[in-house]
Amino acid sequence: MDPADERRDSKRRKEYLNMVRYVADSEYGIPRTCPCGDGIIHEVRRKDDEDTLPGKRFFTCKNYEADGLHYRQPWVVGVEQELERLSKRVVEAEQVIKELSKPNKQIATLEVTSCTSASVVVYCLLYGHGKVCSILSV
Repeated sequence: MDPADERRDSKRRKEYLNMVRYVADSEYGIPRTCPCGDGIIHEVRRKDDEDTLPGKRFFTCKNYEADGLHYRQPWVVGVEQELERLSKRVVEAEQVIKELSKPNKQIATLEVTSCTSASVVVYCLLYGHGKVCSILSV
């Protein structure tokens, strides 16, 4: 084999292995689309001798080939990973809500805003969503 052909062949193999690694790393949760660009279908694999069992479920690429460049993920694994991801988001949202409650408590207390233009002082009481303002001349 020609050395140039060997280099091209090894380069193609390396690119293929990198692509397989990228696809494997991106396969997390419930897939929406395959890296090839096609959609995902819900496949149920059944055994012919068992007509009462529902079979094993998969998230599968429409053009699935066993070359490592298309998704075929067990349904249970995808749903577990998606639940884990969503529960982390809920915990993060709870932390944000707790942090936002601190300024709300400060807003509920009396806040004084003074405007010195035209010798007017404005006292605003902020309660939750509504504002009650009274204007006093000095």
